[in-house]
Amino acid sequence: MTSLNLIPSQDSYYTDNYINYEKQNPPHKIKFYMDLVGHWVGKDERIFELGVGLGMFLERAIEKYDCQGCDINRYAIETTHKKLPQVPLFEGSYECIPTNPSPNAVVGWDTLEHLPDLDAALNSIFSTLPKKGYLIGVVPVYDGPLGWVVHFLDKDPTHVTKISRKQWLRHLKQHGFDVVEYGEIIRKLIGSHYFHFVRPQIILKSCGTALYFAARKP
Repeated sequence: MTSLNLIPSQDSYYTDNYINYEKQNPPHKIKFYMDLVGHWVGKDERIFELGVGLGMFLERAIEKYDCQGCDINRYAIETTHKKLPQVPLFEGSYECIPTNPSPNAVVGWDTLEHLPDLDAALNSIFSTLPKKGYLIGVVPVYDGPLGWVVHFLDKDPTHVTKISRKQWLRHLKQHGFDVVEYGEIIRKLIGSHYFHFVRPQIILKSCGTALYFAARKP
């Protein structure tokens, strides 16, 4: 299955934009993702990762879930396949999400902001999910006291949706989702250490550099 937005097999996207990819995805960050999914999705249920990157989340997720995933970058697919040959992977975007059977959850870690047509993507994901299915993810936010920092540091030309936390939540609700959990993250790679703060939310509220959420289809 393919997408109109496919790019050639290459690692230049990562070397140009995420040269410290592994350092930016340390075990404590992946554990947060796993805990977030685990709060809403039961063991052995089906999950589909939208934008597998270099496979670091799926490496953990296959220990607990029935996993599939996709990415528009052929290099990402090839790299993840070498790590996880048992996981079905598709070269493309949200149109690759299976419908028979549908996943219990679609997860996207810093993925939705890349999609050229966010409304079409959310409509498609919503229609694909079963009743009580979830869209769970993390997105950067560009408002608040640290919004200017996010704008300044964001050099990825494929980030096409640069909106506020309220706008993200509004988009999810407008497309039929019930947002059952959300919160803020402050994250930054400094030297060899990746800081990823999600607590206390009372302090992080409205000043995070990213938003995490779990949205359920009624």
